[in-house]
Amino acid sequence: MAWFERRPSPGVIFHSDRGSKYASHAKQARLADYDMTSSMSRKGNCWNNVAEL
Repeated sequence: MAWFERRPSPGVIFHSDRGSKYASHAKQARLADYDMTSSMSRKGNCWNNVAEL
């Protein structure tokens, strides 16, 4: 919904936890459809890793 309201530039970073709904092939394919880059913390690491890309 946020994509439709804001229409971000290609390559925008979508940061989430490592939950199965975010790590699924379907979700990753949808992010690719919208030219979004997925970002997740490492397993067992709850910190925000956006700056590490």
